[in-house]
Amino acid sequence: HDRLAFECHTMLCGRSVPVVSVFFGLCLALALVPSLAYVYPCTHKSSSGDFYDLSPLTKCDLSGYTVGSGGGDDQFQVNICQEVDDCGGQEAVCQADYFKAGLASQGSFSDLPGGGKGLVLTYGGGDGGGCPHPRTSVFTFNCDPAATTPVFTYSGEKPQCTYNFQVRSSVACPVQQAPQRQVCPINVWLVPHTHDDVGWLQTIDGYYQSEVKHILDTVVAALVANPSRKFMYVEQAFFWRWWTDPNTSDTQRSQLKTLVQNGQFEFVLGGWTMPDEACTTFGAEVDQLTLGHQFIYNTFNFRPTKGWQIDPFGASSVTPTLSKLAGFDVQLIDRTTNKGEMEANQRLQFVWQGSPSLGKKSEIFGEVMGGGANGYCDWFFSFDFEKDPVNSGNVAQYATTFVNMVNARKGWYKTPNILAQWGCDFAFQNAAPMFNSMDKLVAQLQATQDATHVFVKYATLSEYWQAVFQAVNNNFGDFPVNIGGDFFDYDDSLWWSGYFTSRVQLKGIVRRGEATARAMETLYSIGRASGVAPDTSGTAANQLTPLRLANADATHHDGVTGTSVPEVVSMYENDILNGAQAAGTVGAGVLSAFLGQKTLEGDVAAGPALTTSVDALLNFKNGTIPLVLYNSLGWTRHDIINLPINRNDVRVYDAANRPVVFQVNQNFDVDEFNVTSTYRLFFQASLPALSYVTYFVVSGSSDPEAIPVSEVWAGLEDTTISNNVLAVTLSSSTGRISNVINKVDGVAVDLDLDIARYISLHSGAYAFTPKGNAAPLSAQQPKTTIVKGPIVTEIYQEFVCDGSASSFIKQSIRIVQANASADVQGALCVHFKLGVLPSHHEIVSVVRSSVQSAGVFATDSNGFEMQQRKYVYDLGIQGNYFPMVYAAYIRDRHSQVALIAERSHGAASLVPGELECMVHRNPDMGDGFGPGLTDTDIVRPALRVLVSAPSSVGLHRHSYLHNFPVQAFVAPSVQSVSTFTSAYTSSGQFMAADLPSNVHLLSFTYLQTNQFIIRLTHLFAVDEDESLAVPVTVDLSKLFPKMQVKTITETTLSATKQIVGPAPSQVVLSPKEIRTFVVTF
Repeated sequence: HDRLAFECHTMLCGRSVPVVSVFFGLCLALALVPSLAYVYPCTHKSSSGDFYDLSPLTKCDLSGYTVGSGGGDDQFQVNICQEVDDCGGQEAVCQADYFKAGLASQGSFSDLPGGGKGLVLTYGGGDGGGCPHPRTSVFTFNCDPAATTPVFTYSGEKPQCTYNFQVRSSVACPVQQAPQRQVCPINVWLVPHTHDDVGWLQTIDGYYQSEVKHILDTVVAALVANPSRKFMYVEQAFFWRWWTDPNTSDTQRSQLKTLVQNGQFEFVLGGWTMPDEACTTFGAEVDQLTLGHQFIYNTFNFRPTKGWQIDPFGASSVTPTLSKLAGFDVQLIDRTTNKGEMEANQRLQFVWQGSPSLGKKSEIFGEVMGGGANGYCDWFFSFDFEKDPVNSGNVAQYATTFVNMVNARKGWYKTPNILAQWGCDFAFQNAAPMFNSMDKLVAQLQATQDATHVFVKYATLSEYWQAVFQAVNNNFGDFPVNIGGDFFDYDDSLWWSGYFTSRVQLKGIVRRGEATARAMETLYSIGRASGVAPDTSGTAANQLTPLRLANADATHHDGVTGTSVPEVVSMYENDILNGAQAAGTVGAGVLSAFLGQKTLEGDVAAGPALTTSVDALLNFKNGTIPLVLYNSLGWTRHDIINLPINRNDVRVYDAANRPVVFQVNQNFDVDEFNVTSTYRLFFQASLPALSYVTYFVVSGSSDPEAIPVSEVWAGLEDTTISNNVLAVTLSSSTGRISNVINKVDGVAVDLDLDIARYISLHSGAYAFTPKGNAAPLSAQQPKTTIVKGPIVTEIYQEFVCDGSASSFIKQSIRIVQANASADVQGALCVHFKLGVLPSHHEIVSVVRSSVQSAGVFATDSNGFEMQQRKYVYDLGIQGNYFPMVYAAYIRDRHSQVALIAERSHGAASLVPGELECMVHRNPDMGDGFGPGLTDTDIVRPALRVLVSAPSSVGLHRHSYLHNFPVQAFVAPSVQSVSTFTSAYTSSGQFMAADLPSNVHLLSFTYLQTNQFIIRLTHLFAVDEDESLAVPVTVDLSKLFPKMQVKTITETTLSATKQIVGPAPSQVVLSPKEIRTFVVTF
């Protein structure tokens, strides 16, 4: 404002000189506008009365001129009356390799010394390091009528830190009357939008009925009424409801299709939700994106190409990777820390490479929305016309406010294009008056654009980005590059790191729902593609839909995060549990059909009635219970099966009627989804890749060796428990584990596995703000019971907490004793029972070790790729907490300690050698950002603790074994093992052989008719393992021997667009690649 007033009044209008009325009118008009786009000193009236205007030399695209040569101390980037984007900020001059030599905002004119035609432009305010004054650049302009193209010459540094340039140009020739200065225009792309939370303060259906239905009804009508209006929409969970709502008319549907076709209505992002990026797995993000994209494509023949993650609380490095694979070229985000710094240094827009392993295959263009913490609402906050509509009396003031906002932002970007995202949460519930007012404001702005140089129009997001790309000619070399970086943690006066753990029970249900959906979708696809369970009526496919939708709903950034009100949390939980039950029925039906295939000739008998319920195990009196176990992973696995049972006089047999080593323990009530039972049954099962195997529980005869006695540990001396891989020492001085030796890797680590508590200060559902460091629960040792059996040794501990009459924290550490694979024996399996927590308690599992980690640790990004973290003292405890979806580790040159989770948690390494994981929290207060958090659930999370040499092999394998458990189906009791095996095919393998150990079958889902989506992903990053972080080949045509492959088409991630070129059956996967195929069987 001050700059414009000075320039307009002093340089042009403030002197007693004759000016033409046209120019005076322009000056007067400009004086009424608080500031102008890209206005820096560019005009001058000499003492002799001549006028100069250098604005024709301005490079509005900020590319600048290169002066000098050689790339050394004598080469500069300069612009006239404007900054240079290569300089990185507001600089008009910078030395190519080192310093900044003058700010555009500190430019000033003077006459040539001694008179003559020409003038001097001086830029001050450059860097000051090593100089007696801030660096200054002086441009001496000499009039040369023939020099229609300016000629720049660098004439040296004199005096010190003052850089001198000569410029010959016809523009430097004076004129007799004041010129009408050229000003770089600002293009403002006004994009109306709404952000509709898929659950938060209301349930999804509640929001739809009370708000979203009105938004879509009235927006469609408003766009039809005026073809210049535009709108964008994101969340398909709501749009699908509107589209399938009987109250939505055919006319509205037809109108909407026309609006999409003519570009007035644009789908952006297009996922089922706008997913959280901290607590979701990348597989869940892919599934919800596919669900939304398939609906949009099948309904409108439209493919979203722009990402819009503007409300999640931080941004993951996986986001650009998935976005690029889905066919996006841009991803917008909003909630980030240090936004002001990005604005000041023109770093809001950047090239974003998600995965260093994938390089440009994961590269898109990113933009952080400028403005406040809710940048996506900034324009709406200023132009919410419901309370104060636009009229003839206030339109000018509204226009001034709009231009002010534009000019406050113009320096944030490298091109003269600004996105004005006009909308907010559940905006446009009555769209007509909103658009009517904005129409008047746009008309006013367009009427004055020649004076303000602010050009405004309604637009879609694609139109805005088309303009940005054209402005730089699709060359992004001048933009900063972010490789593999994320935007966690998010700081909005408090660090939002509490939601990494909030609502532990919900997070567990979400993860189990994802595993169940993948298992049952795969089974259904196998049954349908093979013809064994063809589902010609589509009944089974419809039964899978509720879990698909429930899982997708829960990816919402107020879903799995645990930041919704209790009613909505219950909605997510119940929808997933009910959907899982229905999906389990589908899987049971497919397995039953395969069990009924008794002969190789294809004779099919009715299979047994399977169920996912364990009631038969709990209630059976006599006979034999068949357990049909299903492995949905593409690798052979040797797992310990753990099921509730109410009797201990049982034995376990395999399908060949051979005894299987088993164990029956008392039930310590630490297992997730625990049902009331007296005992837990453990036995080892071996399952080939993508297969089912039947085991049998036979009643009536007990095995004393399989029923170990629980012994209370006196703690008089250290105790060591060993298997083929680990030796674990329990310390008599602390009552906790004190040392772990990995005998296979030859690694010994001092390790204290403890539990501690933070006391909440300003914590809530979003934020974690403790009063101080985590404190021990008590000076007392935990009460410890040891159960040693042929399958597992279980160390059960009850922690006594100071100030509490009862123990609300229990844990069981299981060490596998069976002659099992290193997968099973190489982990400490820790199961917790936590709650009800006292108010203001936040509980952490702490590993203190001898690992020399030097303040560095790593957490995974959405289960996709490990992200290195470093402790930063100034950020405090809460700012050093990061999301852990699958894994976290600390390591040094010789050893590594890792945690593997089966739900999302917050994790930190606050002291070298320590790794802590928040396992439950009950702040019982609010943090000021939404619903408070009072969590009185009793929860049972589980962690695996791995001690090994530094390696990612165990991290990846255990992550999938832990998160995609064996699915158990129970058949009705039979007389004997042979009764069942003689009637049914008790085992079957659907994959020809194991996938390579660095490849995961991410998806095998039904698409349509005989088409299925198959996704494969490489688990390892470049340089993560010498032998496994390498390209690997998989033959899709031979992967499933029971199914004949007819065609293979490679597609984008959401399977809506074919990737150009033939899709060979021999698929090569490079490190971290995800490849998607539509396969016809």
